[in-house]
Amino acid sequence: MGVAAQKINSIIKTESSEFEEVIELAQIKWLKNEVKDHSQNIEQRLSIDKWKLLCENRTNQKKSKMFKSKKILFSMVILIIVISACNLPGGQPPISNATPDLVLTITAQALLLQTPLNSQPPPESTLTPAVPGQVIGTDTPAFTATTTLTPTSSIPMLTVSADTNCRSGPNKDYAYLGVLLINETAEIVGKNTVTNYWIIKNPDAVGTCWLWGNYATVSGDTSKLAEVPIPPTPTPSIPDAVKNLKANKICFFNGVSYDLSGFITWEDGPNEAGYRIFVNGELFSTVALNVTSSAIPNLVLAPGGSIKMSVEAYNSTGKSPQKSVEIFCP
Repeated sequence: MGVAAQKINSIIKTESSEFEEVIELAQIKWLKNEVKDHSQNIEQRLSIDKWKLLCENRTNQKKSKMFKSKKILFSMVILIIVISACNLPGGQPPISNATPDLVLTITAQALLLQTPLNSQPPPESTLTPAVPGQVIGTDTPAFTATTTLTPTSSIPMLTVSADTNCRSGPNKDYAYLGVLLINETAEIVGKNTVTNYWIIKNPDAVGTCWLWGNYATVSGDTSKLAEVPIPPTPTPSIPDAVKNLKANKICFFNGVSYDLSGFITWEDGPNEAGYRIFVNGELFSTVALNVTSSAIPNLVLAPGGSIKMSVEAYNSTGKSPQKSVEIFCP
């Protein structure tokens, strides 16, 4: 019995020792799990604390920026009020007379400054700077009445496409008073519709004269011009002699003699009804008034030979002295 009891006690001790070791290992494993879970909880808490600290820092930064913005806003409001006060008429309180437009403008600028930095910019304000006498911020634009000017009748004027004589009446029976040249302009003071003459201010002297409308271009309102009656026909004076008579000759030598051709020219004078052309004292041709050239007759001239051509002006009163030119070949 003694030996068997000893063996049994030895076995019990051995198994108890092993059981204790198992229990001890289980406890160690449980403690490790607990430590691990506790560590994870600590890390999570640390992360949460860091996030809270970061949020607090950002909140403090935003508060600081908003405080600075409010300071800037306050400074700008004071500056705008001072500038507006400078523009007010002297002797009037600057704030009490501030227009609603100025208040709207300041309010709009304040709203813009209070917008968070990370938000989208607001739509552009439709308010415009206040202008005295103008209503701003209304739904419908305010229109001011415009004055329509009634155009006044322009002074009637005329120009000519060819140099045109101006006389004391509607034809060449009347005295020559002046001439309207191309690119000159004259004021019209009257008209005679039947004869197609305009009465204009004389471009060469004081007073008026009659100008034929054949070459005239008229501008302006002529409906109110007075119809001027034709003055009595004057007794024409004897026309003046022509001036600057010249020969433009062509002499062709045929080996024995010269074949003559060409034309003569002169300046037009007043009061003529026409011109007579003479060759060596005999009438060669007649041309109408205002014509200032005539052909040289085709003649054969011996070397050194010549002819004389003469021109005289005439009208119902008489004729002018003749002017002559001698033509030689060669």
